[in-house]
Amino acid sequence: MNTRRVVISGAIAILYYALAWQMLSAFDAGIVATAVVLFGLPSLLLGYYSYAPLPVIVSVATFGLAIAVLLEGVAHVYGLWYTLGIDAGRLFGLVPTEVLIVTTLEVIFLVFLYELFFDDGVYTTSNARTRFGAIGVFGIGMIILLSLHSLALQKFFIAYSFAWVIGIILACSVAALGVYRVYSVQFFDRLVYFAVLGAVPSLIALSLAITNTHKVFANSSQYLSTVTAFGQSVPIEAFVLVFAVPFFVATIYELYLDDQA
Repeated sequence: MNTRRVVISGAIAILYYALAWQMLSAFDAGIVATAVVLFGLPSLLLGYYSYAPLPVIVSVATFGLAIAVLLEGVAHVYGLWYTLGIDAGRLFGLVPTEVLIVTTLEVIFLVFLYELFFDDGVYTTSNARTRFGAIGVFGIGMIILLSLHSLALQKFFIAYSFAWVIGIILACSVAALGVYRVYSVQFFDRLVYFAVLGAVPSLIALSLAITNTHKVFANSSQYLSTVTAFGQSVPIEAFVLVFAVPFFVATIYELYLDDQA
């Protein structure tokens, strides 16, 4: 993508997200409506211009569901945060159904953004189809593990579990890079730059989740430290997670669902 197009795209994105932030806050938008505006609509545009094939979309969506189960499941078990939505239903009593939609839209957006602006813009359909099962197994494994913990291992708790979750996400990313022997400094820099850019819409989503009361952080004993932001005491880990998730998504997508290049 040439420099002129990048500059124009960047200017449009800044204007769009600035207006979206103000409008979503002013109208006290719900959690799903917020995700549709911040991630869903941009995903449609990015997917259209990058010609995203259906097998890739399905695989990435499944990956997003797996991440939702992991993060919200751990949050539910340890009380790291409480997600409030219109629908009180929870998948297996763990994950709010609305969060499944929200996280899936976010992951699809991150993958499309990465492929179009940070990769070669060419999706690898064969990898996505072949490794779809591995992503599905990951999601099912998370459900079983979290259900087992919730039902049978309630007395087993890890101190500062929020930091542990982030550490595991980053460790899995680094381990995946090691397994596939992707040691290129250029490739690692690309992941870091993407994580910084990809975190911007997620930071907006976090601020709206707090101001519009989609998410409440109330278990200070599990946080390393807290800061006052958006009118609420927010764990520092919440901000780190916003950067860790894009890094993790781009790493797993590139190595498992794309061409490892």
